Amino acid sequence: MLLIAVATSYVAYQLYRASSSRRKSELNIKRLKIYREVVRLLSVISREGDISREELLAFRSKTHESGFLFGKDVAEYVEEIYSRSLKLRSSNALLKEQNLPIGEERDKVTVENSKQMIWLADQLPRLKQTFERYLTIHDAKVKDE
Repeated sequence: MLLIAVATSYVAYQLYRASSSRRKSELNIKRLKIYREVVRLLSVISREGDISREELLAFRSKTHESGFLFGKDVAEYVEEIYSRSLKLRSSNALLKEQNLPIGEERDKVTVENSKQMIWLADQLPRLKQTFERYLTIHDAKVKDE
């Protein structure tokens, strides 16, 4: 009888560990998808100097769960990237308009555009540092051969 109880306990413990490991893996997969979406958006902006409305909407849709999957720091960071990308898009649209004459107003828009572009371009190298503690897999053991 004792042997059956021990065996049952052992099996239950192994199932618990497997379930816990699976949940951690699923969480890491969801977090990695958001990280990749942030990288994608910043890469497009760095390459094109602008972002389309559709791409911004897709970014918002794919990253809206960041508040549930990460801490407040990353959720606010993702929101700031979205907000600054939106400002970049708006300032680019204003600069492309024919009825924004050369002068003080156009200069203000150009400065705002440059400010957002520089900030967004500076974020790609900083992403690893921001996301690292949420994406690092500590349980992985690598053997040197």
